[in-house]
Amino acid sequence: MKIVVIGGGAAGMMFSTQYKKSNPEHEVFLFEKSPYVAWAGCPTPYYIADELSLDNVVLGTPEDFIKRGVNVKTKHEVTGIDFKNKTLNISGNEINGIFSYDKLVIAVGGKSFVPDISGYSPELKNVFTLSHAENAIEIKKYITENKGSIKNALIVGAGFIGLESAEAFNKLGLNVTIVEKSGEIFPSVSENLKKEFYNEIKEKGITLKLNTGVSGIISENGKAKSVKISNEETFDFDIALFSIGITPNIGFISDELKTDKGKILVNDKFETNISDVYAIGDCIFNKYYDTDRNLYAPFGDVANKHGILLAKYLSGENIHWKGLLRSYATSFYDIKLAQTGLSYNEALNLGYNAEKIDMKAMYKNSGFEDSVPGLTEIVYDKDKKVILGGTMVGKEAVAQFIDQIAIVITLETPIEKFIDIDFAYSPTNASVWNPLLVTYRKVIK
Repeated sequence: MKIVVIGGGAAGMMFSTQYKKSNPEHEVFLFEKSPYVAWAGCPTPYYIADELSLDNVVLGTPEDFIKRGVNVKTKHEVTGIDFKNKTLNISGNEINGIFSYDKLVIAVGGKSFVPDISGYSPELKNVFTLSHAENAIEIKKYITENKGSIKNALIVGAGFIGLESAEAFNKLGLNVTIVEKSGEIFPSVSENLKKEFYNEIKEKGITLKLNTGVSGIISENGKAKSVKISNEETFDFDIALFSIGITPNIGFISDELKTDKGKILVNDKFETNISDVYAIGDCIFNKYYDTDRNLYAPFGDVANKHGILLAKYLSGENIHWKGLLRSYATSFYDIKLAQTGLSYNEALNLGYNAEKIDMKAMYKNSGFEDSVPGLTEIVYDKDKKVILGGTMVGKEAVAQFIDQIAIVITLETPIEKFIDIDFAYSPTNASVWNPLLVTYRKVIK
């Protein structure tokens, strides 16, 4: 059996190592067009900010995985797939031409994109995107080599990577401006929970321009000088990062492969519409947990789960991928945000008889000087008395509280059962009133 994997990110490497471990007699080939494998996108802003080393972004070398039996070929690009004949077109120094497979795993990940705006070219030396370790290395190198001449940074897009990169540039001493086409940040989060983010952005001296898109780039001698924004004014900068979204990197694949909105469609076993072809990671649509609703979730933890489960399935185990709750966490300086499940408005739009509970969640006794409450919103179904979603903004333990909510949603635990959960408590480590217990008190009268 010859298994071929396209893409050496989290999903591809996790699948390859797990499958090879269970099937040592099978051949596993992995093709990655960059020089790096086992790279992680989420830590890249902190690498740029000099807070993490490259070892925290690139988690292994090709040689590490070759020793484990995976035939890793970096700097090898797959330029086409012949699904009928089960062959790939490979462009590389070791393998250049046609390469066959018995089963194919597409794990090509996603890429940042720049909209079709006048004056943009990927050849511009000081305009970047950030979706790969390679991008982060290029950005860091450019800043280091031009230290002293870079003063003004432009971030286009105020999503996770946009805000985290704005923090990184700000910590490096740059004057940072963020432009966001939407009228808000984090559209699934209630306005009252986002105030701390807006205040922190302003306090750190970063300019945030909402309802502002980019219509053109003005450049000179291979460098961008300024952008035209929505109101036709221009904004000068020395370095720019476009961070307006991620799209699967599947432009080389024919439309024989079934997709929706540019994402590969798979079933609960990661099978595509083509026999012996599977897809995992940031290039696929997931399902919202236990439903038929498509959900795009380009996160590293999700990609690793995909890799583990597909390796189990192709090794003979009966697995079913039930999907996701869109759990995530992010931060901007000291302000942390985490969310899982449905927001209040999403629940209403989907027809739930939804209600929300607003509360302050403490991660330690409120009497301590450094004890700052987290603002929390929990959404529940008034008919079934189960939680539908939760959001928290604070300075500590935000992701941990939201993880608890994700667990009770996944297990469909009735709110009336929350009183039976034995939560840990001590004045220095946890409040006596866990948010789930508060929910119980407010819902179960």
